[in-house]
Amino acid sequence: MRALAEFILRGRLQATAVALIGNWVPLLTPATVALVTLRVGRNNGLLILLWGVLPSLLLLGFSQIAPAVATAVVGGVLLTYGAALFLRRGSGWATCLMGIVAVATLMAVLLGALAPDAVQAALQSWNQLLEELASSVDASVSSYSATFVLGMLAYGMAFPAALGLMLGRWWHSLVDNPGGFGAEFQALKLHPTQAVTSMVAAVYCLFQGLDYALWSALFLLPLVLQGVAMVHRLVAIKGLGVQWLFVFYAVLILLEPATQLLAVLAFLDTWLNFRERATPRA
Repeated sequence: MRALAEFILRGRLQATAVALIGNWVPLLTPATVALVTLRVGRNNGLLILLWGVLPSLLLLGFSQIAPAVATAVVGGVLLTYGAALFLRRGSGWATCLMGIVAVATLMAVLLGALAPDAVQAALQSWNQLLEELASSVDASVSSYSATFVLGMLAYGMAFPAALGLMLGRWWHSLVDNPGGFGAEFQALKLHPTQAVTSMVAAVYCLFQGLDYALWSALFLLPLVLQGVAMVHRLVAIKGLGVQWLFVFYAVLILLEPATQLLAVLAFLDTWLNFRERATPRA
């Protein structure tokens, strides 16, 4: 990974090439934009961003759902760029993650208000896909509303933006401060007001039905990432092997309730300070 980071930082041509390839490799474009912004500055970061999202912008005229798809892709990279600017200026991870969620929410709401036809086209395509899948296995499926599509777009912007920012920061650390990102990430902790805001919004959406499922996941995202940071820190304090992290991620990916449980533990960590209370294994 360090070799890739050094290649990206070798010049604009190399960074542009990687950002363009990132349209076919998940997280590569936002991570490249984040790295260049953090290491070189906002002007170079913006230039790489524009090249990186160019293929998505070219898709705008090809179908009715293209505006929604382009918004998700371009919006995610823009969120990464903006968060990287704040991170570069000294803002904490908690502030950056809450900002990503807030701006993703605003962008999705604006898309619903300014481009309702694109949202409806995406909704029809989604419901049609579900019906085809259900018919292939002889099952029934519920239709979703535009609220679900907007939540999917918002989450589709925020999740890769957050992960891309983390990946870019890790690459930055490998080049300038090896090992620094680990300590920085493991210290991630929301302010109590931020934690309450995230949890209240997520719980409210959780009880509003399936159309709000991804909205709930969106608002839980900062707490989930805090939970991941907490687990990494506890594993480091206890001196446990990396195999425990593999088990943790496997459970997190395969069992959906594990994500919600992790968010609850992170919420409690805001006040109970699990990481500060932990002691090294004898």
